[in-house]
Amino acid sequence: MDLKRLRFWAPWVAAILFVPSGISALFSNTFPPVLLFGVGFGMFFFLFGFSRLRRRRLIENIPTSTVRGLALGLVELAGVAKNKTLLKAPFTGTDCVFFRYTIERWEKRGKSSEWVDIAEGDSSSSPFFLDDTTGSVMILPKGAELFQPVDFEFKNGWGNPLPENLIYFLQRQGVPHKTLFGFSSQLRFREWRISEGQQVYVLGSAKESSNYQKQHQDLLIRRLEELKTSPAKMAEVDTNKDGAIDHMEWDVVVARVEQEVIEEELKSSAAISGPELMVAEGEEEKIFIISNYSQKDLNKRLFWESFGLILGGIAIV
Repeated sequence: MDLKRLRFWAPWVAAILFVPSGISALFSNTFPPVLLFGVGFGMFFFLFGFSRLRRRRLIENIPTSTVRGLALGLVELAGVAKNKTLLKAPFTGTDCVFFRYTIERWEKRGKSSEWVDIAEGDSSSSPFFLDDTTGSVMILPKGAELFQPVDFEFKNGWGNPLPENLIYFLQRQGVPHKTLFGFSSQLRFREWRISEGQQVYVLGSAKESSNYQKQHQDLLIRRLEELKTSPAKMAEVDTNKDGAIDHMEWDVVVARVEQEVIEEELKSSAAISGPELMVAEGEEEKIFIISNYSQKDLNKRLFWESFGLILGGIAIV
């Protein structure tokens, strides 16, 4: 859970925990319910801070494994990101092995204003590989908690109009970028990437997956070939209805089909047929972290996040 989602869930958790007692206090005239609601906020921040602290201690205490010495269960790896087929990041077109993005709109909420998510996406359905000096292992990023610096950020405004490629992206995604009066909305675009050859840190669960990559690629190619033979399905791929499939439209459909294939494979025991391993989200151990910060920098970030949340929770309570 990132800090933006924390802001969303905090009032709901506080309400569930403390509104019943607040209502009771209101009728008994013993304690203002607004104070109890504040206590709920404080407790939630306090507990979330300790969850961040647990992650930091886990990173500190688990020894870093090598790919050659990988064993089933929770593992920590550090190495270089690789992949046979590179992806194109959505806003910059940069080659990468993984990307995620958000589009936010500046909105007024009562007396204040804030950035509000209106679109987001990632390539978590597409696996990549981590190489160290001993070997290579596949990383399936679906479900991972991501710690990354922002690689691209753009905000439009007076004298800074939206570039054509971002307008095209918004249109293709069906995201409105103008107000009711025809003016451009104030938008913020952010993109995070893991580039090929970049150092990456992974804390996740090692699972059996022999022959997974070959089986996966064969099934993906077969599904895409089936899609190409269907005029109706290819018409759906042409989202801007210009009669041609460009590389961005094709990348979207490949990611969607690959996600469907992966979900099928994870439900089927046929995807596991031998001793080779991949690293993914665990079924029992849910901690799964991918970061292109160094382990030292990631520890620092988690320390300051947990310190701020715990201290803020205490202050609110």
